[in-house]
Amino acid sequence: MSEIRKLILKEWMRFFVGSVLVLLLVLSLGHILNSLLRDVGELKTILFDLALETPSFLVKVFPVSCLIASLFSINKLTNRNELTAIFASGFSRKSFIITIGATGASVGVLLFFINAYLVPSAKHKQDMANNARQSLPAATTHSKKSTLSINTLNAGKIWFKGQDYFFSYSSFDRQTNTLYNLTLYYYNKNFKFTEQLSASFAEYKDHDNWLLANVVHYTNLDNKTFPTISKTSEMPLKIRETVSDFKQINANISTLNIWKLNDYIGVLRANGINYSEYFVSFLDKFSSGFTCLVLAILASTALFSPNRRNSSFGKNVAFVLGFTFMYWFIYSYFLSLGETSQIPAVVATFGVPFFFSIYLFFYFIYHRKLR
Repeated sequence: MSEIRKLILKEWMRFFVGSVLVLLLVLSLGHILNSLLRDVGELKTILFDLALETPSFLVKVFPVSCLIASLFSINKLTNRNELTAIFASGFSRKSFIITIGATGASVGVLLFFINAYLVPSAKHKQDMANNARQSLPAATTHSKKSTLSINTLNAGKIWFKGQDYFFSYSSFDRQTNTLYNLTLYYYNKNFKFTEQLSASFAEYKDHDNWLLANVVHYTNLDNKTFPTISKTSEMPLKIRETVSDFKQINANISTLNIWKLNDYIGVLRANGINYSEYFVSFLDKFSSGFTCLVLAILASTALFSPNRRNSSFGKNVAFVLGFTFMYWFIYSYFLSLGETSQIPAVVATFGVPFFFSIYLFFYFIYHRKLR
């Protein structure tokens, strides 16, 4: 039986690797052409961006490649009469599907780590590279550029450095333009801390004006005397960063790995802020891996109709092309609906693979041949 499993896995992996390379090539060519049309820059820059974009491409490619691998490997075994010989030797359809499912699950686990760690790391490097390119004109023209960027999320707080202060906050509500649990640490030209401001939240008013609530103000921190502490319910504040800067930081949350993202979602939930966009991103890291398993088994339904006339190469190619574009479109559409809270995040991420799972369940029950 081990030799039969080796044969199945060999054919499956050949088609899986081949389909991954072909689909990556298609997406890469589209990325390069789009960059050339937008006149992004030198070819070296375009290829560097392509390398950083590749992990995101793998998230799209792996599930479809699992389906292609199962479909074409079964088709090849059927055309060479090896599938009939496999079943005649006592190797059941159930064992065949378990073998394919285990392989698809292994690919899904690999995709989970790619989506949970490699994709955020690549996005972080992309953001750094883009910020470096954008800062070049600013450096030559001496124009003002915000230094605001997400540096770390520690103990549920985002930190960044301004011109003469450090700033930390737990979350930003884009609907009300409100910062929660913020703290500012001011320092002088000798880099000694001079004062500290802490507030439960800050509401944006206009221009660079904010209104702090429940403020604790520490002063004289750079002197040898004991610091002065004052408390007030409200206090106006001027900071250089704009609302768009904080919205950009929210966009940079996608550069967090899965566990830091989970911590940030917990902070948003505690503050009563809509976290659908980030929860969809969090669940997507799990659902993409699960989809690999489901699609690998989905194509194994061809085992119940091993007639070579029903498994022509042309029909398989047409099915794969149609299914690929339909899957990418529907899944992306569901994600966008989930991010805007139009449907629950669980439905947005697991809706498509769950539908296929229900179909497989009733399909196997109907045929009664899974033994």
